[in-house]
Amino acid sequence: MSAPHRVVVIGGGVAGLATGWLIDQQARQRGIQIALQVLEASAEPGGHTRTDVVDGFTCEWGSNGYLDNEPATLDLIDQLGMGDRVLAADQRAAKRFVYHSGQMHELPTKPGAFLLSDIVSVRDKARMALELAVPAKQDGLDETVYDFGRRRLGEGFADYLLDPMVSGIFAGNTRELSLAAVFPKMVALEQDYGGLFRALFAKGLQRLRGGGATGGGPAGPAGALHTFRDGMGELTTKLAVELGALLRTDAPVVSLGHDGGSFSVHLTGDTLEADAVVLACPAHAATDIVADLSGPTARALGEIPFAPVSVACQAIAVEQLARPLEGFGVLVPRSEGQRSLGTLCSDRIFTGQAPAGMRLLRTLVGGAHDPSVVQLSEAELLACVDADLDTLFGLRGRPQALRCYRHERAIAQYTVGHLDRVAVTERLEAELPRLSFTGASYRGVSVNACIKDAFRVADRVLAQLDGDTY
Repeated sequence: MSAPHRVVVIGGGVAGLATGWLIDQQARQRGIQIALQVLEASAEPGGHTRTDVVDGFTCEWGSNGYLDNEPATLDLIDQLGMGDRVLAADQRAAKRFVYHSGQMHELPTKPGAFLLSDIVSVRDKARMALELAVPAKQDGLDETVYDFGRRRLGEGFADYLLDPMVSGIFAGNTRELSLAAVFPKMVALEQDYGGLFRALFAKGLQRLRGGGATGGGPAGPAGALHTFRDGMGELTTKLAVELGALLRTDAPVVSLGHDGGSFSVHLTGDTLEADAVVLACPAHAATDIVADLSGPTARALGEIPFAPVSVACQAIAVEQLARPLEGFGVLVPRSEGQRSLGTLCSDRIFTGQAPAGMRLLRTLVGGAHDPSVVQLSEAELLACVDADLDTLFGLRGRPQALRCYRHERAIAQYTVGHLDRVAVTERLEAELPRLSFTGASYRGVSVNACIKDAFRVADRVLAQLDGDTY
């Protein structure tokens, strides 16, 4: 019997855990003998996909859920036998708000309803209506999300609607993020239909004719939000338990070498030989790891910026909110002068995430607009959040701080040129076919995107090891 193929996955966040587990499972199904190790630099696996339950409150480190519109995520949940652990969002979560000009404004759930809403001025609505007359972009050059929004729908839309929505998802600056990398479907819609309204009209006709086309409205993407009964951390905990001894924590990788036949994975005080390596760690960590392997790749990875985000999970009694909010939560445009990106009403999104009579408020602070948030002490952070919450909800008493999570490098920023940087990693993959890059730094920051890419990479690794042409 030949020796098993040695596979090393670097990174123990959701991307690394899912990729490692899928490689192990699929290898068994295909009859491919492997010796797998998943290496996580920190003491605990899960990355930002972790959950703490504090006195009956469900506190999320990072993402608070996933959408059920990604088949790969549903497949993984099914394979893990976690179907009975899934928790759907309450119907109240369909209501989402923007705080603008000192007032709460509910986001319309259908694109056309924007023209009837009170979020933007009559002048801005008139400009939005002219989108049909805006010619499609033809030069093929990358542009920022802000430039796209302003070009097609005007400054009011870009400033008061697009900016807070993008900040809520990516903690990013619309004037820096690449449209092609962040919203590739928007590029495709303009190219295929000539504009957004034309695309909406065409897809509406398809639905009427039974074409089954679906899409997300401006209040949020298509699909229903879900989590697990004990929070999103239940997913990474399950993967870690399933991997068992195949997962090593406190195992930071220093560098990676390649001698023409195999890889040398250098850890502090240890070296592993590998036939295939998956880099599932953030780009900023991969930068140093591949420096000796490929200078151009290391430079490209080093050019991927990350936005800092702090998350404050706070409890407050219902009667202590003068203006309680029924719905998903509220986003805040930068023009309002708050440091908070927005606040999620976690117990209104998922039933059972707070004890009866209590509210669980989850506020995000910082992002690409406000990188100095990392310099705030926890007391300063909470004072800032409390002031913003008082403006939004009217506080009768100070909330109880449950957990504060400080992420100095929270979310990769897909700035203009991001696809070119990803292409550099793909060229190295072509040169070294048994090396793969995956994770939230490259093709999507969501849990869904990470899991979808985990399936791709697992299949790629095993195809290479099995001698198939990939």
